[in-house]
Amino acid sequence: MRVVDIGSGIVRRPPIERAPEVELLLGDGESDALAAAHISIPPGGGMPEHDHGDSAAVVAVQKGRVILRSGGEERILAAGTLAVIEIGERVSLENADAKEASLLAFFTPPTFAGTVASWPTTSASR
Repeated sequence: MRVVDIGSGIVRRPPIERAPEVELLLGDGESDALAAAHISIPPGGGMPEHDHGDSAAVVAVQKGRVILRSGGEERILAAGTLAVIEIGERVSLENADAKEASLLAFFTPPTFAGTVASWPTTSASR
């Protein structure tokens, strides 16, 4: 068993403007089956269209509302909503609120964690 507290890890940010902060909770090389991350998206922030490489993802909105776009479809995800993103599916995310949005994301297999681990750390890193 492994227990991890949100806020205890290294916070990284993809090299784009108004990007989310991503904290790997279970990261690169720690599990053969799963990676997990806590994602904070600032108001007006988000991620442009991208995929998760060889990983499928499950995203759970904890706080706020997030616009998820994929294949011409747009969905507004509120707190308590889960979204499943298949391997190779291209998506974009946008914070739909004036306050920070918070997500938990799980990746399997965990290969996408290596991409996150390559991003620069932020001043918010713990």
